[in-house]
Amino acid sequence: MKLLFIFPSTGKFYLDPGAHDTHVHNPSSAYLPPLGLLYIGRMAEQQGHSVEIIDYTAEAFNEAALQRAIHSSDAVGMTIFSEPAELENSIEIAKKIRQYAPDIPLILGGPHCNFFPEQALRDHHADICVRGEGEYIIGPVVEALEGKRDLSTIPGLVYQQKDKICTNELQPPIMDLDQIPFPARHLVEKYEYGYTFGTKIMKGKVTSLISSRGCPNRCTFCQLSSSLAKFRSRSAANTIQEIDELVSNGHNSIAFADDNFLANKKAAEQIMDHIIKQRYDLRIWILDTRVDSAERHLYEKMRDAGVELISFGIESGNQDVLDFYNKKITVEQARKAVKLSKEMGFVADANFILGAPFETKKHFENTIRFARSLPLDHALFNRLEYLAGTPLWKEAVKQGKIDPSESVVMSDKQRGLALYDAKEIEKYCTKAYYSFYFNPWYWLREIRYALSHRNITFIQLGLRMLLKKY
Repeated sequence: MKLLFIFPSTGKFYLDPGAHDTHVHNPSSAYLPPLGLLYIGRMAEQQGHSVEIIDYTAEAFNEAALQRAIHSSDAVGMTIFSEPAELENSIEIAKKIRQYAPDIPLILGGPHCNFFPEQALRDHHADICVRGEGEYIIGPVVEALEGKRDLSTIPGLVYQQKDKICTNELQPPIMDLDQIPFPARHLVEKYEYGYTFGTKIMKGKVTSLISSRGCPNRCTFCQLSSSLAKFRSRSAANTIQEIDELVSNGHNSIAFADDNFLANKKAAEQIMDHIIKQRYDLRIWILDTRVDSAERHLYEKMRDAGVELISFGIESGNQDVLDFYNKKITVEQARKAVKLSKEMGFVADANFILGAPFETKKHFENTIRFARSLPLDHALFNRLEYLAGTPLWKEAVKQGKIDPSESVVMSDKQRGLALYDAKEIEKYCTKAYYSFYFNPWYWLREIRYALSHRNITFIQLGLRMLLKKY
């Protein structure tokens, strides 16, 4: 069977003169490949099926090209997310699919399916929705499409059967991640990754990998607090084998895209030791980790292995807000982790959130001052989101402030979710960007980094961030 997998863009519609279509997606940034689809693609290929992937973060939407791809396929799969822009785009793509091929099987997967499978089916006029991990589900689903088994026998599915929606029992998380074949990265060889805000920030041939799934922590704003996101770690040997394969295929920039890479410090240390021993010339990015994982011995090995960037979820400069989010970190730990990362020569990124239910303007100002005081190279400031399935969302639903059908709700006084309305919180987010990026000490640090590393990438990125916000 020929399978077409689609990864939607987060970009808005625009007109591509070459596409002759007024509904065209503008790729926001070809940052990293869609690992989830690459894992599923590998499983499908090993079972004898042909797979094509279209990544709309890496190419513009071209109606004629999509139509050709659909007409040459036997079934279509698509990843969908709950964020409004991403959900809108996937719905629009689904409309096109139904326009071109009304009867082709349409299979949905991704985070949105875990919490709103029935709504996802209806919104996308889809046939099958997969909850949970799809590696061991894609084969049985294709068998069902070929008439070899019944959909009712496949755990994790919600599917349309005539005029009713049927729901099967959930499948448990895959506990032995070492048994999953490596992602089929050849399916996206046609794309170049490593971009954000139009800037190529990762040099060379870029890819990503994960050494674990889920997170052992339970932050109240995070969907990883869901029971579907149980923490599991691959063995260091299995991850090392994949790294060896990547290097042999010419990849020289690797982003560890774990939800919490240093959750298993022993494995992380073994991985870094191997890279150092093999003398691989790699640029390594650690995309998500916690400040309480910062240890000099481990960070030194990360530095020697080629770690170039590390990203922290700091969230706030107020201890009471961190405690409310169940972060189980301290403001001082955040300061020490960023300081240590800079001692190692890492580019340091951090995320901050404004708009907890009890946060005052004094809280906002504290976070802004705290972020400005840290030697960070990049910072994001966002309004708190109540995401489906998180403890914050569940409590707000219980209190009648959020409808159970709402997947993403922004912090707002009008909803009883904050002390200030949306515009006021957004004003402080903008103020935070202004204060952080117009700080003379920030530009002095970045100029020094650019001169010492002969790399102006992060100066370009900082300027683009300012242009985006102002």
